[in-house]
Amino acid sequence: MESISKSSEDESPLIYGLEHQSRALCSQSVSTIGADVSFVRFLIGTQSLQTPNQIHLVEYSEESNSHCKAIFKHEDGEIWSINCCPKNPRLITTCYSPTSSSRTRDCLCSLYQLPNDIVESLADKDYSSPLPLTKLSDFKSGPNVGRTSIWQPEDGNQLMTFEEKKIILWDIESKQSTWSTIIDPISSSNKASNKLSKITTIRWSPHSNCSIIAAALGNNVYARDIRCKSSAFAFSLSAHSQQVRDVDFNPNAQYYMATCGDDCEYKFWDVRKPNIPAITMANHSHWVWSIRYNQFHDQLVLTCSSDSRVNLIRINSLASQPFGQLGDPDESDLGDTLDQNTEKSVNTSQHVNRLEDELICSFEEHEDSVYAVEWSSSDPWIFASLSYDGRLVINKVPKKEKFSLLF
Repeated sequence: MESISKSSEDESPLIYGLEHQSRALCSQSVSTIGADVSFVRFLIGTQSLQTPNQIHLVEYSEESNSHCKAIFKHEDGEIWSINCCPKNPRLITTCYSPTSSSRTRDCLCSLYQLPNDIVESLADKDYSSPLPLTKLSDFKSGPNVGRTSIWQPEDGNQLMTFEEKKIILWDIESKQSTWSTIIDPISSSNKASNKLSKITTIRWSPHSNCSIIAAALGNNVYARDIRCKSSAFAFSLSAHSQQVRDVDFNPNAQYYMATCGDDCEYKFWDVRKPNIPAITMANHSHWVWSIRYNQFHDQLVLTCSSDSRVNLIRINSLASQPFGQLGDPDESDLGDTLDQNTEKSVNTSQHVNRLEDELICSFEEHEDSVYAVEWSSSDPWIFASLSYDGRLVINKVPKKEKFSLLF
């Protein structure tokens, strides 16, 4: 597969190495109180059978292209996924295999609290030794919890987990389940596979008051509206020819979503027309493990795969604002310039119209399977990827692409 190289003008990535194997990654955004400053942070969970596992909090400085870190003990087991509360950066959940049952791969989901001073810059602290985590509660109603938990994206007052074919919503304050549903579609032509299939991942839509949730089950994706008592699906997708690995909702356009799977493809859907994908791409040579929309510029999408690549894609035709910006340009900034230079205006328009749906570039800093990729919650141009050998790579959107979206 031919890859598109980054420009020589783009900065080198920051590479952070962990001692243990890892596959759990999430973004954490913390703003200083009383100041307009945000930290670019990522949380990584290790997956080791031999030694106690850890959670690494990495804070990235774009100005110096450097990092500082804090490490926490996670003695409960090997971590499959980690997620941070969108409104309280001290609260995190991990889905993990307990040390006592690592061979059977039973899974639990627990809520932890980070130290209070973690909301301040890590650069001024001495975190040379691993710190303890405060465990607040477990979220479990059945024999085996799934390997992913998702916070309610709007206010973070609920958590979603799954067990086998069951999705469960939990209230964070009471630690009690508030809603559950079984994802068990009945199909005469697919009864055998339905009995064998289990939920592989879940996702919460940020639209419609966060009332839509989606689950991947085998080759398919099913969505439910939690406001409805009916067991009917809000929509369903026959998404991939092999197992679906991840799903994501466009954060700015409620009818669009993305999926990826073991067929090496990633697809983009208009759920009002669920019978066929709007766009199908196949720029990976192995299983595609994760797909993520940029929260600010939803034209930009990241994917990662067991082929050791991270792909940055532009999906302009299904973006909330096809020509880059989410809002209209400021007339006071652009009006005089466009009036004085009609030719520049025409050229700019022609340039914007050439922004097609395509692979922008592939990032090849990894040497092992890349299981997770995440955009920064604070900076729309920064993202991180994590490979199984414990290599975290923090990268940036190429400057050429950034300028094409902004101007």
